[in-house]
Amino acid sequence: MSSALQPEALLSYPTISAALAGVLFIVVKTLYGKRNRALKSRAPIVSHLIPWVGSGLELGKDPDAFFDRARRKYGDVFAVKAFGRVVTYVVSPSLMSEIYRDPQKYEFEHIRIIMNIEYFGLPASLMKSDITSEILHPTQHKYLSSTGIVPVVESYTTAVWELLGREGSKVEGVSTPLLDFALPMIYQASAYAFFGRSCPAVDSYQPFRDFDETFHLVLAGVPRLFLRKHVKGLATMQNLFKEYFDGPHDDASDLVLDNERVLRSHDYDSGIIGAFFISLLFALMGNAPNAGYWLIALNLQRAEGLRPLTCEIDEAVATWKQQNPGQNIEDHLHEFVSTAKLPLLTSAIQETLRYTTSVTPFRRVNEPAELGGYHFDTDDEIVCVTRAVHFDEEIHENPWEYDPRRYMAEKRFGKNGKNVVNHSMFWGGGVSMCEGRHFANKELKAFMVFLLMRYNLEIDPESTERPTFVMERIGAGVMDPRGDLRVILRARK
Repeated sequence: MSSALQPEALLSYPTISAALAGVLFIVVKTLYGKRNRALKSRAPIVSHLIPWVGSGLELGKDPDAFFDRARRKYGDVFAVKAFGRVVTYVVSPSLMSEIYRDPQKYEFEHIRIIMNIEYFGLPASLMKSDITSEILHPTQHKYLSSTGIVPVVESYTTAVWELLGREGSKVEGVSTPLLDFALPMIYQASAYAFFGRSCPAVDSYQPFRDFDETFHLVLAGVPRLFLRKHVKGLATMQNLFKEYFDGPHDDASDLVLDNERVLRSHDYDSGIIGAFFISLLFALMGNAPNAGYWLIALNLQRAEGLRPLTCEIDEAVATWKQQNPGQNIEDHLHEFVSTAKLPLLTSAIQETLRYTTSVTPFRRVNEPAELGGYHFDTDDEIVCVTRAVHFDEEIHENPWEYDPRRYMAEKRFGKNGKNVVNHSMFWGGGVSMCEGRHFANKELKAFMVFLLMRYNLEIDPESTERPTFVMERIGAGVMDPRGDLRVILRARK
């Protein structure tokens, strides 16, 4: 009998079974490998115990500690599940730059439209129209630019100088809460600068605070049913600004008047116009008043207090008077404050913003993308945690220490041997960078210069209360103070 395999032997059941098993093994292994690689290509989700809640409670309690632990464990890109929603967070400055540089792939405009519709009650027909994208927003860009904002800053300097004189005299020599003194003044002076003296700056202040203080909860998806102060604050502001636009306001800024004319030419009434400018007001006022508060509070709590800043300002005043003999500086406030070289104050403002901001620019993935070695699908949400960069010990020396001189030295900020250009992102980045940043920097400078020209400030020695940050206000800009600082103002001679 021949030892060669016969054809029928090749078709025996054991042979077929073995062959099929081999093929099946290869197919399964291939499919599993592809699936496994796909799973690995997605950003890791931070581990959590409660399925739907996820990391929500932990994240809200102490975001700084949460992101620091997550970065150490998972790297620069990780996903977080919180209250049924999964969002990917990025803590690397280089990856943030990559996101900012590609607004087509990582889109913000869609998010801005949705926010204006859902949070400020603006009609979709307006926000999604060419009126907004082709006329209204370009007009805002023009007037909020570093040169376009000059007339508004000039109006602000006049208003804040007057308010400091009037409101300061009311509390001179008396222990007063810093919150009650500083925040309303900055808000009112800014409102007058943009909207003119008929603006309801005084009446709208508290409703604005009620709306603003709970805005982070709205971003987190908390139902409006549980946010009565927020809802009431917005409704009150809407009524106030509707009345304002129904009445005379010829002294408003060109930014307001030009955009109002556009809206009225397209048959939008005062209610819609008011809502449109409330959204702008929120962008302009959501950070600067709190930043002004912290600029005072953080420096007052240092051993040297506000003396170094006062001395620098006094030197600038003396220089101006020497260069302009016989002229009254009060007649040239804008000229003085806009030209004065104040490196310590400039650094202190930057350090205050680094230390107190929680800015988290959102992006929607517009097409399949790869970032940091991970895959993202269309409609995925990515958040840049700029505060993680501000407190990265490899980038900033002793980041947990407030140092008003940090930005005075000419030094490079780096990480892993590479220069980090975007080491300080107080205003966010890319297309969502805060449009009001030019005004905010100038208003903070003017406020502090005029405050310290007029008054000496000290902490009330009988008060032991000190403010801390409302840490859960993640992503909403400069953090609110929890608690306060009582101060005593004394007029300077």
